[in-house]
Amino acid sequence: MRLLHVVHSCNPLAGGVAEAVNRLAEASTEVGHKAEIATCDQPSSSFFEELDLAVRGFGPASGSSYHSCPALGSWLMENATSFDALVSHGLWQYPSVAVRKAARKAGKPYFVYPHGMLDPWFKSQYPVKHLKKMLFWWLRQGRILRNAKAVCFTTDEERRLARGTFSPYRCNEVVTGLGVGEPPPDMDAQTNAFHEKFPSLRNKRVLLFLGRIHRKKGIDLLLQAFEELSTADDHLVVAGPSEDGFFAEELVRSSSAFADRITWAGMIQGDVKWGALRTADSLILPSHQENFGMVVAEALAVGTPVLITDKVNLWREVEDDRAGKVSTDDLSGVRALMREWKNPAFAKLAPNARPCFEKRFRINTAARNLAALVASN
Repeated sequence: MRLLHVVHSCNPLAGGVAEAVNRLAEASTEVGHKAEIATCDQPSSSFFEELDLAVRGFGPASGSSYHSCPALGSWLMENATSFDALVSHGLWQYPSVAVRKAARKAGKPYFVYPHGMLDPWFKSQYPVKHLKKMLFWWLRQGRILRNAKAVCFTTDEERRLARGTFSPYRCNEVVTGLGVGEPPPDMDAQTNAFHEKFPSLRNKRVLLFLGRIHRKKGIDLLLQAFEELSTADDHLVVAGPSEDGFFAEELVRSSSAFADRITWAGMIQGDVKWGALRTADSLILPSHQENFGMVVAEALAVGTPVLITDKVNLWREVEDDRAGKVSTDDLSGVRALMREWKNPAFAKLAPNARPCFEKRFRINTAARNLAALVASN
């Protein structure tokens, strides 16, 4: 089977959607299918070389959010017949429009992953943008989902939340799942790489936040709760790229009173990232909205229990498997997560982390689910 994944960008720095597409395409090849990615990235993008995938770039795209890319559309119209199915990732952008048009012309099925972009959180936080999206929904987006062979959700929570955001809402809903691959095996090399980069963290009790520095991640609440409840033996590591320099500066200023207990690690990758996940006593993700939470699955894969809010859409699975603790995405909820971390009983959840990953969050399982869905259509 030959699948084409279409997304506005597969740059790993772009966040969860890019990471999900890259890993899903990679897993599709591992389970015996051919997978390619077509993007609005420039053909000379340096990160293409870092991906062990067949990637085509047709950019640059125009429009900061819509990502109009006529070259991508033209290529899809000419080449869609070469694939068994087209898989569109994300909403509100040109790629999904181009996929529908090309698939219909070629007589090929297409599938859509919303990746959380139907979550009602965005409606409440950005009402003006929601009005614009509502118009686009009536003109194009609703039809794109309605005509797709299936709309693929990564969790049942994502599917449930999607139903009440836009109207009329009609589509074939399927939960195909998502996940991550097996972690690199050399645990000692990874922990050594982390400690070599951050030697002051040896023998510290580490709470790890790993993700984009973005307002929706609840980092401001985490800093406040950590300042109130941590002691001299506790250390918070905040790792990830910043999308808003002003917000990042605000966070650093707000943590000045306990600067000796916090490390601003910036973007970490490779062995350093995996070493951070293995070294941490817990990963914390206090997000206000998180479609899946790839980093949560990565933490579970290395046996690290997690602290998350009930706005991280895989929270039910984590709670059911007792692989971490779940609370609300407000200050009282994040304080509750901090108290759980401080409780010696929290360490007893660690043995449940890896089984949770194996049962629910292997990316190869999601790739097989997608292939089976395509084969049935």
